[in-house]
Amino acid sequence: MLSKLCVFILIATFAFSNCSKDPEVIIKTVTKIDTIYIAQTDTVKLIEYINDSTTTFILSRHAETSGAGMDPSLSVTGQERAIELARVLHTTPIRGVYSTNYKRTKETAAPLAEKNNLTTQIYDPEKLSQLIDQLLLQYKNQVVYVVGHSNTTNVLLNTLVGNPVYPDIPENEYNNLYIVSVSEKGNARVVHLKYGK
Repeated sequence: MLSKLCVFILIATFAFSNCSKDPEVIIKTVTKIDTIYIAQTDTVKLIEYINDSTTTFILSRHAETSGAGMDPSLSVTGQERAIELARVLHTTPIRGVYSTNYKRTKETAAPLAEKNNLTTQIYDPEKLSQLIDQLLLQYKNQVVYVVGHSNTTNVLLNTLVGNPVYPDIPENEYNNLYIVSVSEKGNARVVHLKYGK
């Protein structure tokens, strides 16, 4: 009986002490992340996930490389993945294609740029926040594709959503594709897809 009374007193004390404080206001961006898997035979139209009242960033890491040298080209598997990326995005109205100045990223972007009659633009991976500002201004309510690396694509995602929720992409993962609908820098919705093999 005494222990129940002690518990009651503790609960009552806690309740009254909390009532005396002003309510705490917490404001944070909620990032909604969905994962969709797209197989070779799927006919999913990614246009369903694009909102024409926001700027859409489509992000991926470069495809598989040969691993030779400091600036390797894509391997045969990587070349196939780059072609698959262009196929998956063939109904998406891409208005800009951006790549870092490395063979592996430029070769990943090439089939998509060619399919959309675009020239791949080069960006500095050390200036990602400035890149986002530029693209939000230049491609307002349009779609832009940005190819990066295992340790830069996640930085772009974190900057777009305003939260450090994305770690580096594992070195052996090349099939991640992110569709990011951006209302403003730091406020975005992410659809996370897996494509290819």
